[in-house]
Amino acid sequence: MKLFDYLNDMSLRKKIMILFAIVGIVPLVVTFFVSYDEIRKLAVDGQSYAENENYEQMLVTLSKKFYHLEELTSMIIVNKDLNGILSKKPEELKIPEQLTIFNNIVAFSQIMESNSEFDRIIYYINDDFIVAGDDTMFRRLGDVQEMPWVKSVYANNGRSAWFVREETGSAPGKYLAVGRLLWNPTNLSEPSGIVTLNIDTNQIRQSLTKSNPQQLIYIATAAGELIASTGDAEYEEMRLPKPIDSAGAFESVTIGKGSYLARGQRIGNTNLFLISVLSNKAATEALKNIRTQMLSTYAIISLIILIVIFPVAKSITRRIFLLMNKMSQVRQGRLNELDISPSKDEVGQLISSYNYMIGSLQELLAEQFKLGQEKNGAELKALQSQINPHFLYNTLDMLNWMAQKGERENIQQVVYALSGYYRLILNKGEDFVTVRDEVRLSAIYMDIQMKRFRNRITIDFDVDEEAMDCLIPKITLQPLVENAIIHGISEKEGGTGVIRISGGLSKGRLLLEVKDDGVGYRRDVPDRHTHKGSGYGVKNIEKRLELYFGQPASLRFSNLDEGGTCVTIDVPAVRRESD
Repeated sequence: MKLFDYLNDMSLRKKIMILFAIVGIVPLVVTFFVSYDEIRKLAVDGQSYAENENYEQMLVTLSKKFYHLEELTSMIIVNKDLNGILSKKPEELKIPEQLTIFNNIVAFSQIMESNSEFDRIIYYINDDFIVAGDDTMFRRLGDVQEMPWVKSVYANNGRSAWFVREETGSAPGKYLAVGRLLWNPTNLSEPSGIVTLNIDTNQIRQSLTKSNPQQLIYIATAAGELIASTGDAEYEEMRLPKPIDSAGAFESVTIGKGSYLARGQRIGNTNLFLISVLSNKAATEALKNIRTQMLSTYAIISLIILIVIFPVAKSITRRIFLLMNKMSQVRQGRLNELDISPSKDEVGQLISSYNYMIGSLQELLAEQFKLGQEKNGAELKALQSQINPHFLYNTLDMLNWMAQKGERENIQQVVYALSGYYRLILNKGEDFVTVRDEVRLSAIYMDIQMKRFRNRITIDFDVDEEAMDCLIPKITLQPLVENAIIHGISEKEGGTGVIRISGGLSKGRLLLEVKDDGVGYRRDVPDRHTHKGSGYGVKNIEKRLELYFGQPASLRFSNLDEGGTCVTIDVPAVRRESD
């Protein structure tokens, strides 16, 4: 379950890379094992075939050679003249006669030697023959009568006997020899001598060829006596305890602590065995090389696949990641289209739909903003149109009273102030004025009120110059001044007092204060918005400030320690763009 959740939460790029890796590499792995198994079988079969072919070829060659030597011995032992001479007693022949006879035998033997693949013919004859010696073609039989190889020749009773012997004298060395008995023609139960054909073991060694460096091939007698081998060191390490006949195939054997493959077979009708021993390491060495080459090849192919997968996966997911980032920006309120080259695939269609959606949203928001602006403007104008005509009625009533008393000068001043007041209120149709104009409006308003209240109420202004150019909705201060007069100073005993308007900037905000020394802010009144004054009311002012600045405006009421009320306006400092 955790693995499923992990895979489900994995990025799309990783999923695509893993998918491509599985699609590309898994078949390679399966192909590798299938191919390697088939190649291994073919290699083993091929190596076995090669080893068997090599063995069979050597076996045929040696069999022919040894058979030929046995045929030569047969030619000698069936020579009646030779057997007849050697079966005679030496004292029956004169010396010249013996020399003549044996010269003929030498000539016959030399002819055989020149046309055959053996080194020497040796005859072991009666010791009393004049030609019998130690290092000649004719040797004394009595000198070797007790040697093991002579006994083996006698034991074979006329059949060929193969053995190893050491030669000294003029041709020293180690020889493989085939020996047969020579018979008395008149008495076949009585041997008259022995004939041997010697082959240098070095010549036999040259006939032994191995197809693998870690292979031993050697020829041994049935008793295990070594004739020749392809290497002395290998022979000491890999020789079999005794010759085997493996029925024409390699079989597994254990030599010491090692595992080997061995094949043995008798050479023709001899008592000699051709043995081939192959290390299992040699048998698997070729497989290791094949496996290494295949692993290297498949590793390079897998690496190429992985290298290709990354840019391919990146190219597939790049546009999706860009789209995802843009959609994340939408959640943050940033509506930006995705500016990339168009395409007709599924991702391209998704991007086109996204861009169309963003364009529609931008148009909808622009229209919504426009409607909101129009609504706010209409609401602001509606609020400003709520000017209570009481101020105008009271002023006209005051002018009527002045006219009845003949106060022409005061009438003129009031009318002039009233015209200036409404000129500022109209403000060429604009809804927002500078603090400077709002202060002037409040001053004109107080000029009219001072005529009404006979200068019992005065006003002071202390607004910083840097705050004078800030914008606020028109007729913002005047209703607060009116409230200060009607609900503050007029309710005080004597009806006299001072109104102070101050202002400045603090941390990017405009702060304006309207203070009076009247009766103070009545906290027992549940809703301060019921103090309407000139008809705007505090709620009207707050709503207009909120519509203009786009955020809840701060309009705070507080009582002063020395008596009276302080109204604080706290809004962002905004100036005209041209400024």
